[in-house]
Amino acid sequence: MRIIQLVPAKGAFTPGEIIRLVAEVAGEVLEPTVIQLSIYHLAQEIDTIKIVLTPENRATNITFEWQAPLAAPCGYGVIAKLIDRSGQAIDSISSAFDVLTDWTTFPRYGFLTDFSPNRTDLQETVAALAQFHINGLQFYDWQYRHDQLLPPQPEYIDPLGRSLSLDTIRKFIDTAHKYGIAAMPYLAVYAASIEFWRAHPGWALYDANDQPITFESFLGLMDPSPDSPWSNHLLGQCREVLRGLPFDGLHVDQYGDPKTGFNANGDLVDLPNAFVDFIQKLKVSHPRAAVVFNAVGNWPIEELVTAPQDFVYIEIWPPDVYFRDVWRIVANARASSGGKPVVIALYLSASHPENVRLADALIFSLGGSRIELGEHVRLLADPYFPKHQALSPDLTNILRRYYDFLVRYGEFLGPTADLLENVGVKAPPHVWVSIRSCPGWLVLSVINLSGLVDPRWDEEQSSPTPLTDIFLQGIVSQTIRQVWWASPDLPDISLFPLHWTKNHLTVSITLPELDHWAIIAFELETSE
Repeated sequence: MRIIQLVPAKGAFTPGEIIRLVAEVAGEVLEPTVIQLSIYHLAQEIDTIKIVLTPENRATNITFEWQAPLAAPCGYGVIAKLIDRSGQAIDSISSAFDVLTDWTTFPRYGFLTDFSPNRTDLQETVAALAQFHINGLQFYDWQYRHDQLLPPQPEYIDPLGRSLSLDTIRKFIDTAHKYGIAAMPYLAVYAASIEFWRAHPGWALYDANDQPITFESFLGLMDPSPDSPWSNHLLGQCREVLRGLPFDGLHVDQYGDPKTGFNANGDLVDLPNAFVDFIQKLKVSHPRAAVVFNAVGNWPIEELVTAPQDFVYIEIWPPDVYFRDVWRIVANARASSGGKPVVIALYLSASHPENVRLADALIFSLGGSRIELGEHVRLLADPYFPKHQALSPDLTNILRRYYDFLVRYGEFLGPTADLLENVGVKAPPHVWVSIRSCPGWLVLSVINLSGLVDPRWDEEQSSPTPLTDIFLQGIVSQTIRQVWWASPDLPDISLFPLHWTKNHLTVSITLPELDHWAIIAFELETSE
């Protein structure tokens, strides 16, 4: 007998909800065998559930139920073991889940692109993403037209000639909700069909030469100034969408360029101010809806971090081509937004698995996440989302472990943990360290870039050189109870005790090994 997989029934759960985890077991039950589920919160085992399998009551899928506490956000690890009559574990497997009051407190964003009529694999598609703890889905290019979001009939053709169905969209929204996943419709803040754009020249956006601006030959750009005819029209379209479909919010895009424009009267349009005003009006009109706006090329991030969007969404482009640029952009967005969640769009090829792995480690370690998984658990590899790519089995397994790690240690790694300035931590060259804090804990993320000379995310990277016996030293003013370490690169992502010494305020530790990413968690003495 063996356990094939252990998965949560939803992408995320709510406080007090009954948690369901499903273990798939293969093989013949020849004698009574216990399948045991152990539930962990950080370093502590908090509960155990046992189910006895016998030849008479054998089942392929075994469902465990556990009531979530009211505390949130909280991440949990789970380990399922098969135990024979002698008490020996004959197989084991791990997973994770978390409890959130709202998905936007710790967004793990995925995407959908295929809304064709009579599509039949909706549940399979969403269930597969829930296994990676995806809790929000961007419905990309679902709309009839950029200037008329809802279609005039249930089945329609989009601007690029794809056949779409409103019935498929409704079913996908319902299915996402069944799996605890929010549904977010895509729209562009200033794009209109060429036909609409030509019919409304007074609404258009113009360049410095008084020429109307187009995008990729099939869209015209409109003037999104506050209270402009176009802005009011699009706000009305958003209102119709949220009335007509049970979406959970609005995902608003822009194209990064132009960064300046003029209205039909020749007046300069303040695009950053227009973007912020549009977000504010959406939040006032739809206070219960999540609103997200794309900072394309990290622009205009200074203005967007002040807007009342639910999390910061940044699409990274050249010239920010180095992994250090990714690090800087995420850290800056977290700090300048007052610690809001950050979601990064970074288009990487599935043929470059090391780039994917390093990008996720860097972003996750700083309290961000990345939109990368969507249709059929394929990789987001292009700004036109339908050009997603198949993942190798090896990279799929790595990402499953990385997402389990992110969720299990959400209080260490998620947006609610403060990102601290790295002052005085001594580490080997090419080992990057970030510091996070949450009640009772101080956590270092240690990322290995050894052997990679200032690596670029837009060029294929090799694996970093594995390290052993990594000496780290830093100042910890609090009293330490215990030091732990864990890594998503290990088969077992549990926390393990780590030897440490302290001389006055200086703490010294030696990390046994470092492949790509590990965390070192200082459990602190508290007054409780």
